[in-house]
This record gives sequence, C-alpha cells and structure tokens, in this order.
Amino acid sequence: MKQTHFVKRCVFFFILQNILMQKRYYIFIVFLFVSSCFIARSQSTFSLEVLTIGLHPFDKPNHALFENALDADGNFSAEPGLAFSYETFVRDNWASFQFSTSIFSDAGGQMAGFTDITFRIMFYHKWRSSFYLGLGPALLYRNSWKNLSHGNITYVPETSYWVDGNWEVLPNVVGKLEYDLFLGSKSDILIGIYYGHSYETFTASLGYRYWISTKVKHTKKCDCKDKYRKRLKDWF
Repeated sequence: MKQTHFVKRCVFFFILQNILMQKRYYIFIVFLFVSSCFIARSQSTFSLEVLTIGLHPFDKPNHALFENALDADGNFSAEPGLAFSYETFVRDNWASFQFSTSIFSDAGGQMAGFTDITFRIMFYHKWRSSFYLGLGPALLYRNSWKNLSHGNITYVPETSYWVDGNWEVLPNVVGKLEYDLFLGSKSDILIGIYYGHSYETFTASLGYRYWISTKVKHTKKCDCKDKYRKRLKDWF
C-alpha cells in the first residue's frame, strides 16, 4: 500500500510538469523525476509553498518591463506562485535530496516555472527551529519576454536562453535557505529564500511541510534506535 502511494506521488509530479513543458525538454524533466523517485526511501516529506515577493539587487536590463514591480527601480516585484516538493533523507535526519517543481508569475507578469533536484543539509537545529541549505541543478522556463516590448522599450535577453516558439528555457543552479518551525509529529511551517530559480532573483516563500514518513535511515555504525525520530518530546 505504501509503495502504491509513493508511485502516485511521483506520477502526480510527472503529469504536472508535462503540462508546462514542450516535448524536447521532457528528457531533462524525466531525468530529474526518475532521480527523485528512486532515491533510497526513509524519512520523507511533502511541501507546499506560496511564492511571494521577488528581490532584484543586481543588473536589471529589462526593469522597464517589470509589470509586477513594486517600486520605480524594479528592485522589488510581486511574483506569486506555488512550489511543490518531495524530499527523502539519505543520512540520519540531516542530509536529503529534494525534488521540486513550481509555477509562478515572474517580474514581467509572464507565466514561469522551474524544476530542480537539490541536495540539502540541516546545518542548525535547536528546540523547535531548524535551518536547511539546498543546492542543485535546475531547469528554468518562462513565456518569452519579447512579447512585452512596446514603443521605445525593447526586451534585451539577460543571458543565453534556449528559445522554442514562445518559451525561453535556461539550465541553471538553484539554491535555497530554509527555516522550519516544528508544529507537531508530522507538521512544520517553513519560510524559504530561493535564488537561481529566475534570473538573478531572490524570492521569499511561505509554506507547510508534511512528514510522510518519520523512519530514519541511520548510518551503518549508528546505534541510534529512535534518537532521530521526529517526536514531540525530542524537540523540547
């Protein structure tokens, strides 16, 4: 029964991503999908995040096209969206792989998204609080900004995108800093900061993490028993 639920989750991610992408990019998506599904299972989580405000502190050649800008210089913009993630731990309770996919409205008001698989470590844990850092390869995609050109304002590609019709696609590296607040044996509230999911952009997120399994994958020499199991009394 557990295996069936796991397969259903993987199929869900695959179908969602197929809706977003052109066929020629499926090979890359399938690679990320398969990598996530066949990582050794132990502790595992599912997360749902709401993407909120984007920060653009670096060069912005197209800030005049920022339809969602919150200030005149385009330093901040509304970039609402959703991100779905599946995570599985590979070393005790501090090292994991996470597969994520997202859809959001970027600074230009265009539909955009990313798919990534990141390696994550928990580098701080005290009481109810824990901090994670993740890094890994990603595929970014968005509706082409060339459609935003008007009058004397012309779209200038920020980097070398792959272009296919109305899509701009970019292989990249995504990083994420995440803070988790323990709520219960299977629930966390998380606050995240993404970078690399959109061109030179930091984006804040707020979400919920559900622990599908709390079974810990210990190292071979670890005589830990239930030392790392997520239980209320272990967090106080």
